[in-house]
Amino acid sequence: MALLSYVSRSPERSRMFTASTGVRFRFGPRRGNGPEGQVIPLGGGLLDTASVVEVVEHLRSHGYDAILTSALAPDEQRPFLDAGFRTEEHLHLLLAQTRPDVAPTSRRTRRMRRSDLSRVLEIDASAFTPFWRLDRTAFHEATSATPSCRRRVVSVGDPLRRHVVGYAVTGRSEGQGFVQRLAVDPAHQGTGIGRALLDDALHWLAQQGATTVLVNTQPDNDAALDLYRSAGFTDRPGGLSVLRLDARPS
Repeated sequence: MALLSYVSRSPERSRMFTASTGVRFRFGPRRGNGPEGQVIPLGGGLLDTASVVEVVEHLRSHGYDAILTSALAPDEQRPFLDAGFRTEEHLHLLLAQTRPDVAPTSRRTRRMRRSDLSRVLEIDASAFTPFWRLDRTAFHEATSATPSCRRRVVSVGDPLRRHVVGYAVTGRSEGQGFVQRLAVDPAHQGTGIGRALLDDALHWLAQQGATTVLVNTQPDNDAALDLYRSAGFTDRPGGLSVLRLDARPS
């Protein structure tokens, strides 16, 4: 199963499909007004090319013009590539060991409130290119992707007029931690906010018993890569890729 990366933007409900091999897939309707659907393998059987082809035919029968996968590791990509998918977007995948001695910085974070969501999505839109931006549906999917989740923000300003300038979503599944999303308002980047959010995430994961942490980001996001590498993250070979198939035969 892939890490959280690109998720469906459509407000419509996602659907499940089980290929004849027993592999379960989740797929969502088109992205907004675009022609793409998204398909995510959820396991349950042997993922092979025949399974992927069956899912493609199923989606074609539902009117999809193109299909995007979630972000897949190299060994997960082979059946999709054999079925005609090609790379649409690539991501760096980085790994770090948790360190119990990592403590939050002096800059305080606080729990994200429901009333913060609109501002959080504004920050997300300003920090990421259109392909990677989250809407409300995608954000809620991100926060429910792992059994345990921590949502934090950083605010600035005087006590009566503080406003959110950065946020992070951190997840944990048993001993594996995930920095699922971290974004800072471009006007406040380079001021230590990203570091505060990352240190808070790593501290929480260590307290919760996670031993390793994964994060992914775009290859051209130099500020994020510098931040993660300075915190001890190292690149995993091959990274992750979102694959695409034009579902309508020419």
